Amino acid sequence: MPLLWRIFVGNAIVLGVATLALVLTPVTVSFPAAERELLVLAGGFAVMLVVNYVLLRRAVTPLRRLASVMREVDPLAPGRRARLPGAPAEVAELGAAFDQMLERLEQERRDSARRALGAQEGERLRIARELHDEVGQALTAVLLQLDRAQAGIDGESGERIREARETARETLEEVRGIARNLRPEALDDLGLAAALRQLCLEAERAGVLVERAITAGLSLDPDAEVVVYRVAQEAMTNALRHASAERIRLILQRDAGTTVLRVEDDGRGTAVAAEGAGVRGMRERAVLVGGTLELTAVPGGGTSVALRLP
Repeated sequence: MPLLWRIFVGNAIVLGVATLALVLTPVTVSFPAAERELLVLAGGFAVMLVVNYVLLRRAVTPLRRLASVMREVDPLAPGRRARLPGAPAEVAELGAAFDQMLERLEQERRDSARRALGAQEGERLRIARELHDEVGQALTAVLLQLDRAQAGIDGESGERIREARETARETLEEVRGIARNLRPEALDDLGLAAALRQLCLEAERAGVLVERAITAGLSLDPDAEVVVYRVAQEAMTNALRHASAERIRLILQRDAGTTVLRVEDDGRGTAVAAEGAGVRGMRERAVLVGGTLELTAVPGGGTSVALRLP
């Protein structure tokens, strides 16, 4: 029954019952009204209000549920829908239209995020290649020239050349590290498992104990592999830079048809802390490939980041 008719019929029933009560009972009202008559009228009026409230509440409850869903919709946690079974036709139609709008918005968000991710990774790859090919080769040439200049030169001049050579070598290593972080060669050449192992080795060189359990041979599409790598990279970076972690545990496995990446640390960070741009970026990447990201506290201190992909 339409919402309008539900309200109309409910009010008509209440008024009809009140009219029948006046006709079929010996209740009368004199002028001026006696105290007993006023009590009867007040009691009848209160009963009418209560019955009317109950009927109206049942009629508008689906609208309240729809409003609650609208307030709780989170772009980074898609999949929430109104689903109003048994609602009046108008409310059910409104809920269906809202669900369709959410579906379109989520699809458009995924498409735009996929295009943005593709453009971002393409630019990372271009910059990484330029750093490796142009800047890296230029620094390598400088090192060779310094080696030739150092031959046969001793004393203070030779020491200065050695210092310049060491500075150029360190700069070359930094450039190569930046290029690897921008777009790891292992991800393109050897696959996700090798890229994650390389990420763990880099963290170990920074002085952190890393435990890893990486299942090789997982079949993921290229977008999902990039998302898994970037989430692992961001989680480990947060553990090193912000949580001052001493131990990190990285797990990549298949669990009941779901690919799960888990990065746990023993740092001082907590899952209830305010989420920054890094965590929001991880959530956006997870949504891009239809996954979910969970941050939980580790017993004894630390944070666990779990990415689940269908």
